Amino acid sequence: MGHNAGHMTPPPVSERDHASLTRYLLSFRWPFRNEAIHQILVDGGLPLWRQVLRFVPNPKERGQALELGSPPFHITLLLQRFRNYDLSLTGYAADGRPEIEQTLESPEYEETYTFRCTCFNAEGDRFPYDDNTFDLVTWCEVIEHLTENPVHTLAEVHRVLKPGGVLVISTPNASRADSIVNFLVGRNIYDPYHLGAPLKGSRHSREYTLAELTGLLEGCGYSIDRAADIDIYPPEGRNRKVFRWFMNNVAARFTKGHYKYHLFVRARKTEQPFRWYFPENLFDYGHLAFHMAPRDAEVVFGQNDAIHTAMGWDTLKTAADGRSFRRCGDVGDVYLLSEKKLKSATVTLANGKGEAQAWHDNGGDLVHLGSMTFDATDGRWTAVTIPLSDKYEPGNQLHVRLDVPGGVDVARVTTA
Repeated sequence: MGHNAGHMTPPPVSERDHASLTRYLLSFRWPFRNEAIHQILVDGGLPLWRQVLRFVPNPKERGQALELGSPPFHITLLLQRFRNYDLSLTGYAADGRPEIEQTLESPEYEETYTFRCTCFNAEGDRFPYDDNTFDLVTWCEVIEHLTENPVHTLAEVHRVLKPGGVLVISTPNASRADSIVNFLVGRNIYDPYHLGAPLKGSRHSREYTLAELTGLLEGCGYSIDRAADIDIYPPEGRNRKVFRWFMNNVAARFTKGHYKYHLFVRARKTEQPFRWYFPENLFDYGHLAFHMAPRDAEVVFGQNDAIHTAMGWDTLKTAADGRSFRRCGDVGDVYLLSEKKLKSATVTLANGKGEAQAWHDNGGDLVHLGSMTFDATDGRWTAVTIPLSDKYEPGNQLHVRLDVPGGVDVARVTTA
């Protein structure tokens, strides 16, 4: 990614010394650099970046790390200097470029780096990395910019992390005392417009409280190593200092809330599978009922059913044997996706009698792939297998429809 070569000893840099870090970061040059803007970015960002470093583990053996949202590369510079990882960098280009390349040079420290970012939409695209690739993913100052679906990003992070791998998130605290006092004195708590920003969606779309952020991560299957709200900036004036103290030391005792300026979380991928978890405090369930984004050839209720089922399903329940299930109405629709040739689809169900069907919808031009009648009224879980005809097309959504007067409990849909 770069080199460090020279004859004079560069100035010392310590992650514990704010002044040396400031000098180091400000020493870098690149085409069209604006010195005044660079100073503002470093002065405002360094307290945040130092906290991020404190949450990033430093392995003895060289690790693999993915940085989601690398430009303008300040955290990149600190990670590569103070933590033992090979870094894969990412960005998002509004003009559709597949890669961003930027060369940074520090004559004072005799360092030159050419950073290459792979560009993709972390909120909608499959990450261009294999499963279980990274020991660390950093996702700093990004989640608050997402406009629709942070769960997709968390699913992809979970997929590319190794078992036991770490995700580090930083984001502003929606319930910070500074925003509360702005509200109380009649000031707006929202971001100004980012007119002229190089990236679409650079303005904050949705900020989080600490409970929302940790609840989302745990609901998706991560474990929380460490989570904290931290005041990274001093208060502006005596009145705000007093108000901060009151919120952090008095109000928090009664409300159990967190009112410091910024949130930092270190979460870990466990052995349990990822769950597509859409909590009601973050997602409007009236709209979520219309959301469907099939991506797997297997649906396990309680894990990934939320993105594979259409409307008409009851809430999630747990059977006596511990498996999760949902009951459909007279008609239940499940959608699957496979890039491989499939010969059958199997539905594990109970407490119902009817027909299981398989289709390609093809935009309304329905193609029937197979069907199987069943009687599972005895209450036992029954595996109903639908043979698929040679009309099945890999990569085309497989629509499994349950036509069951009175409904049926469903725990799983698999393919082979």
